[in-house]
Amino acid sequence: METLKKESTSMNVVEASNRDYSQNEKLVERYPIKNSPFTVITVENEHFGVMGEYRMTEGYKTRGECEDELKKMTWNRIIQVMFVLSEIREKDKEFNKNVKKSLKTKNNKKK
Repeated sequence: METLKKESTSMNVVEASNRDYSQNEKLVERYPIKNSPFTVITVENEHFGVMGEYRMTEGYKTRGECEDELKKMTWNRIIQVMFVLSEIREKDKEFNKNVKKSLKTKNNKKK
């Protein structure tokens, strides 16, 4: 399982229509799976499943194959989801620690 880089999704219609994707940029499509925490990402005819910023599957030739794989509730999938939730929780703890530390530092400077 790998962590994916977050991409900015804010782009207006004019920017999107003026873009030339034939150069070095890849068109990324996202297809959320209804009633699940998973999304199928399509990049240049390769489809893979993610949960948040974590990749959950290998690449597939069709989106349907990828969706079917994500919908299977195997022990492997359950463990993957548990691992991702644990990672998110740990990141949240670190974020909270950093915020608290920052607030203490700012409050100490004011005194």
